[in-house]
Amino acid sequence: MPLIIPRDLIVEEVLQRENIFTMRDSSAIKQDIRPLSIAIVNLMPKKEETELQLLRMLSNTALQINIDLVRMESYDPNNSDTKRLKSFYKTYDDIKNNKYDAMIITGAPIETLAYEKIKYWDELKTIFEFAKKNVYSTMFICWSAQAALYHYYKIEHKLSNEKIFGVFEFDKLKENKIVKGFDDSFLVPTSRHTYVDIEDFEDFSDLEVLAARPDTGVSLVTTKDNRFVFNFGHWEYDKDTLHNEYIRDLSQGKKISPPINYYEDNDPKKDIKIRWRSAGNLFFSNWLNYCVYQETPFAIDSIEGKSVSKFGGSSLKDAGQFAKVKKIIFSKEDRDVIVVSAPGRRFKKDTKITDELISLSDKNLRIEEVREIIKSLEEELEVQNLTRDKQVEKIKNRFLSIAEDLGLEEFWNDELKFVFDEMKDSRDKDFIVSRGEYLNAKLLAKYLNYDFIDSKDLIIFDERGQVDIEKSKRAIQSHIGENKKAVVPGFYGSDKEGKIVTFTRGGSDYTGSLIAYALDSKVYENWTDVNGIMTSDPNRDPDAKTIDKLSYTELKEIIGEGAQVYQEDAISPVAKKNITIKILNTNNPENHGTIIKD
Repeated sequence: MPLIIPRDLIVEEVLQRENIFTMRDSSAIKQDIRPLSIAIVNLMPKKEETELQLLRMLSNTALQINIDLVRMESYDPNNSDTKRLKSFYKTYDDIKNNKYDAMIITGAPIETLAYEKIKYWDELKTIFEFAKKNVYSTMFICWSAQAALYHYYKIEHKLSNEKIFGVFEFDKLKENKIVKGFDDSFLVPTSRHTYVDIEDFEDFSDLEVLAARPDTGVSLVTTKDNRFVFNFGHWEYDKDTLHNEYIRDLSQGKKISPPINYYEDNDPKKDIKIRWRSAGNLFFSNWLNYCVYQETPFAIDSIEGKSVSKFGGSSLKDAGQFAKVKKIIFSKEDRDVIVVSAPGRRFKKDTKITDELISLSDKNLRIEEVREIIKSLEEELEVQNLTRDKQVEKIKNRFLSIAEDLGLEEFWNDELKFVFDEMKDSRDKDFIVSRGEYLNAKLLAKYLNYDFIDSKDLIIFDERGQVDIEKSKRAIQSHIGENKKAVVPGFYGSDKEGKIVTFTRGGSDYTGSLIAYALDSKVYENWTDVNGIMTSDPNRDPDAKTIDKLSYTELKEIIGEGAQVYQEDAISPVAKKNITIKILNTNNPENHGTIIKD
C-alpha cells in the first residue's frame, strides 16, 4: 500500500527504482480508510539517504501511511541542503499539536558525546516527552535508542573498546508480536561505538529484552505494551552502507577493522552478502501491523499518553518512604513505568546518595590520575637516573683521561674517585658545579707537587651573598702566606656555615684577583687561549691584532661594549693596589700579551 509523502520530496524515478509506492494527498482523501500518521525525526547527516532507507521499509505493508519528516530546529546539519530541509521538513513547533500513530527517531553519529553536551539535546528531550503523550508507538533507532533509554529510565550506555561494526547474529530471547514469524536466530546490521548491557534492564519490569549478545550489548528492547521500541541495529541499511562507512573511516585515518560477517569470507575485496533484508522487512511490517495499526485508536486524537511515574530521591530516602511509594503505585492500575532517583537526604545535614557517588567517582578518578602520575614519575625517574649515571661517567672519564695521561692513576683512585659519589647523590647545585675547578686544581697540584688549598677556605661570602673582602683577605694570608707554593680552584668560595657558593661564569678571574690583592702581588697573570686582548675576534678577523697596553678604565670600557675578555668585577681588587694584570696565551707563552695598569 502507498505512502503519502510531500510532492517533489523524492524524484519519481528514484521512487520507482526503490519500489516505493506513493500516493498524493488529493487521492488519499478519497480513500475510505484512515491512513496511519507517522512522523520520522531524521537526525542523520545524510538526510536523503536515510529517508529512502526508511520509506522503503515502511512501504512494504498493505497499510496506507501519511509521512511527516521532522528536523531539529536548534541545529543546522552541515551535510544537508538547508532550503530542502525547510521545504519538506517540519519542526517541533509545527507538530506539537498533532497526534501520531507512530514515530521513528533515527540514530546520529554523536554517540561518544555526553548527552548534555549535544547542541539539540533539550529539543530532543522535548520530542521524547511529546512521543510519550502524543504517539502510540515510537521506534528509536541506534543512538536514539540509547538516548531514549537514558531519558526515560536513566540507563547509561558504555563505550566499546572498538567499533561494534558488521552484521551480527542474534538469538530470539522472547516471543513478542514484533518478532512474530522470526527464525530462532536472525541477522542485524550494526554500526556504533557504544552499547548497553543486558544486566542494566533487570530492575525494569516494563522492559523486555528480545535480542542481545555479550559483545554488542542489547540489540532489541521493547516496553511490554510495545509503545516504545528500542532498536539498536540498522535493518533499514542499504547493501553498501556499511562498506561506505568502512571506506570513510579508513580515509580519515581511523583504526578500524572491516565489518564482520558482511563481505564474502570476511574479505573486503570480495562481494557483499545481504543477509538481513527479510528479517528487516518482517520487523517493520510487524511493528506497523501488530504494534501500531491494530492497537492505535481509529480516532487518532484519542491517543492517551504512556504512563510513566517518577519518584525523586526524597520520596525514596528510606524504607518508610519505599512503603509509601508502593502504596501510591498500586493505588492506580496504569502506573506501569516507574522511574526512580537515588536516595535523597534523610535529615538536614545528610548527604544525597548521588552526591556521595559523584564524590566517590571523582576520588576514584583522582586515585587513577595519581597512579598514572606515580607510574609516569617512576618511569621518568628511571630515565633520569640512567641519564644522570651516563653523564657522571662522561665527566669522570674526562678527568680520568687527564689523570692517566699524567701518570696520576693511583692519586685518582686514592683521592678523587669518591668525589663522583658525592656529586651523584648531591642536591646542592653550587657544590656540583664547583667540582670542575676542584678536580682540576687537585690534579694540577699533584702534578706540580704544589699544595692544594681549597677556595672554600679562602673566599668568604657574607649573608647577602657578597664576598667579604676583609675576611677573605685574612683567610688568604693565613692559608697561603708569602712563600707557599699552592694551587687554588677558582670560581667558588663558601658562606659562614662552610657551604659552597659559586661566582657567576668567569668567576675564576675574580678568585685570582682577590688572591693577588690579598698577597700584594706585583703582577696578576691571566692565561687564556689568545695573545692578550685583541682589536677584534681573531676567530672571525684574521687581521686582528693584540693590544699591547690598556688602563683599567679602558679595560672596563671594552668589557662594557660586550667583549668577553675579563670578568668586570675582577678588576676592582687589583686596581685598588695598581697591580699589573697580564693577559697571556697558554699556547704561545713567548708572546708579550696585553698589560693592564694605570
